[in-house]
Amino acid sequence: MRLYVITGDHGNEVETARIVEAALQGGANVVQLRKKTMPKAEQYAIALALRRLTLAHDALFIVNDHVDIAIAADADGVHLGQDDLPPSVVRQLPGFDGRLIGRSTHSLEQARNAMAEGADYVAVGPVFPTPTKAGRPAVGTGLVSEVAAIADRPFVAVGGIDHDNAPAVVEAGAPAVAVVRAVYDAVDPAEAARRLHELIVTRLEVARR
Repeated sequence: MRLYVITGDHGNEVETARIVEAALQGGANVVQLRKKTMPKAEQYAIALALRRLTLAHDALFIVNDHVDIAIAADADGVHLGQDDLPPSVVRQLPGFDGRLIGRSTHSLEQARNAMAEGADYVAVGPVFPTPTKAGRPAVGTGLVSEVAAIADRPFVAVGGIDHDNAPAVVEAGAPAVAVVRAVYDAVDPAEAARRLHELIVTRLEVARR
């Protein structure tokens, strides 16, 4: 994982697929379907379209919250919030075998618990204030650094990240960055993704030296 693009709530199947395809062309290598207010039947149709696109671009496809949609659309995995079923329970569901589980975390304790519960990757955030997580306080880059110090598996920083503040997030220790508005709502999603992906890779190379 390097650039993890999450869909916004707006957009039907055609518009969402258009934006996601552009993001993939720009360098996104993980796509999450997240449509909090959309009926599940419509989400399933979009999931099928995004599954085809991500396969064509050799990218991972993750479904937010809905394990049934993830299984039905043959997604690579599901992303769970703190109020969703525990990863250990989801992993035992019929048809889920071999898929990935991501877990949203908002504190060091939650990150530790997610790893202990068997999540394959952990999302840390919101790093900065964001309307996609209205009412949830930002955790700052300090938590990113704390998780980086203990993480024994992939993790991704998420929440209010854009091209201007992404360098600070990567320098804090994030090996991957997840965005919604910075790519999905961009005038040119392909170019926005390309610039972000290039920035992440470049900063990671500098950090390794």
